[in-house]
Amino acid sequence: MMNSVVKNVFAASALALVLTSGSAAFGYGLRGRGGCGGGPGHGLLPGGGRLLDALDLSADQKEKVQDIFAAHAPRFHTLMANQKAAKQAIADELLGAGTVSQQDVDAAAQQASQATTDLMHERLAVALEVRNILSPEQIQKAATIRSRMKQLHAQMQQLLGGRQED
Repeated sequence: MMNSVVKNVFAASALALVLTSGSAAFGYGLRGRGGCGGGPGHGLLPGGGRLLDALDLSADQKEKVQDIFAAHAPRFHTLMANQKAAKQAIADELLGAGTVSQQDVDAAAQQASQATTDLMHERLAVALEVRNILSPEQIQKAATIRSRMKQLHAQMQQLLGGRQED
């Protein structure tokens, strides 16, 4: 009996991990429209495109989400390229043939930090725009889904003996 319960909780937790993995990938629009590198929506909302699918968006809401993503796509591509370049600059500093000072590394780290912050701000702007098209009921449903996903994650961590995170 206990073995069956553990298997069910583990399976549910594994499913939760799959659904929320990929930096909470949000996908470009809804299903089948790119995402992680293929579109501007990567990592926009916790739960991603699957969360939006679970909220049963109307056709009008889906169109508005697509429009929001399309409007932000050029900025996302620029910011992601900046972040990649900043990370590459750190690797170049650390793995280059010349001498490297703490000041050199700090400057590269500051650029990487700024690139990450800029990308986060853009993601939050998009997330707020998307949130603004949701009904109060859809927002409540999203909050409920998030709460249940956090519970499943905590159960998984407990079962696997790992540390629990927020």
